[in-house]
Amino acid sequence: MIQHSRVVQWLVTGLVVAVTLAVVLFLGWLRIYHMSQSILQEEAARQRDALERIVAQAESTLRGATPWVGRSCSEVSTSLQAAGTLSPYFRSIWLVSRGQLYCSSVIRSDAALNMPLPADLVPMLTGTRTLLVSGTPYVRETPALALYVPTSATDGVLGFVDGIYLTETLHSVKSSDLAWTAMTVGNVALTSEGPRLESAGLATRGAQISLTSEHFTTSLAGSPSLMRSLAASQVPIFLSFGGIVAFLLGVLTFRHFGPAQFMKRQIAHGIKRNEFKVYYQPVMELATGRCAGAEALMRWHHPVAGLVRPDAFIPIAEDNGLIIELTRSLLRQIRNDVAKGALPQGFHIGINLAERHLRDTTIIHDIERYYGTLNNTYPMVAEITERYVIRDTAAARNVMAELQRRGIETALDDFGAENNSIGYLKRYDFNYLKIDKEFLPVTEDDVVTRNICDSIIHLAERLDMTIVAEGVENEMQANYLRGRNVTYAQGYLFARPIAFDELVQYAIAHAGTGLTAVKTSVPARAPMTSLTPRKAG
Repeated sequence: MIQHSRVVQWLVTGLVVAVTLAVVLFLGWLRIYHMSQSILQEEAARQRDALERIVAQAESTLRGATPWVGRSCSEVSTSLQAAGTLSPYFRSIWLVSRGQLYCSSVIRSDAALNMPLPADLVPMLTGTRTLLVSGTPYVRETPALALYVPTSATDGVLGFVDGIYLTETLHSVKSSDLAWTAMTVGNVALTSEGPRLESAGLATRGAQISLTSEHFTTSLAGSPSLMRSLAASQVPIFLSFGGIVAFLLGVLTFRHFGPAQFMKRQIAHGIKRNEFKVYYQPVMELATGRCAGAEALMRWHHPVAGLVRPDAFIPIAEDNGLIIELTRSLLRQIRNDVAKGALPQGFHIGINLAERHLRDTTIIHDIERYYGTLNNTYPMVAEITERYVIRDTAAARNVMAELQRRGIETALDDFGAENNSIGYLKRYDFNYLKIDKEFLPVTEDDVVTRNICDSIIHLAERLDMTIVAEGVENEMQANYLRGRNVTYAQGYLFARPIAFDELVQYAIAHAGTGLTAVKTSVPARAPMTSLTPRKAG
């Protein structure tokens, strides 16, 4: 018997559930990560916009002061002071001439100051428009943002936005979702942690989002509370979803690796690897003792389990749509055997049809393909067991009528074994009636079974059906059947299912009278055979 491993079934199911949960949780983590990135992106954009508004307003004020460049300090000092005082954010505004600071909004002066441009601001004369500086001419310890609007190669307006405004802006946009924010110009940065300049590399280490504008770059990093809050809202959703998906996949996996599906895969592989072999059980003519035919039975030579009986795999093949391919394999083998011409002419070959075969004409085409004209020499008998519940009566009648039209006789198999016997005789036209072995008397004193069997025989005679008795195991049964003029019998009394070469020898040895062996070549189109699902022989 083919062994199915429950351990493997549970292990694979557990693995699928675990992997599914892991994948769903990983997807949940990706979802949380992308949500956090989206939030940080929005915060960074909000921070950049706030700083850009400050810079834009400061530049607008400086451009308004460009007409004063080149005029004497005494002439514009009052206006310059007003601009520096009334405009927000400024620490001071300076006029630059020939590379020198000559007028300031901080102090009123009638004479030019002519202060040299601090060394860290010299790059502004060569194209730099924005710089973060650690101090200004009169406030040297507090950072500021230097903005420069040139009017010529050596002249222009210089303004210092107080760093405290920038720090406050950075701090105000920093919500509880952020660990820190920073504004970077060049290689220095100002952060939300205080009004001091830091190295850009150190200040922005670990930044998750950075946005660059014309004058500066804003950077920020999320706080642990952001991930915790997102996890608190998303993890239950993903756990619920993952649990449902894992459960469903677990159920499907458990079923897929269950005994039925395991056997289905084994059968499918067995068909591909030609593990199914045909054996033939002789059917004897009781009056003459000759071997008049054989019922083709499929046996499975499994590489591990050995010889597998039909009742272990035929029902599974029927339930899982494999019976058609299994029957084709059977037909191919019978064709190859019977086409050798070694059997006596007129030798019957019986095959069993499943309920699936009676739904459409596929079996008709398969018989034509594999058996063809062999039926003229070795008549085929299609056996339909009453154990099956035929779903489509009209289709079944059509298939059986087509079989008989092509010279293939039909037999009602396992008669009396189920509750469909009389109904089948009424609905379908059979040539043979096969009495199930349950209704053969076991001993001379088995009066009840004998009376039932007598009734079945009498019914078959009234319906003009040829009788075949199955499961004959002793001479008492054979003599009883001969006494009732039963035509054919099969069972272990005569022979077990045997290979084709043995069948040929058996048929020759039990030729009886009036039979001649056919040795001439026979068209190799294919013979018809029988899958017997629940018979052991």
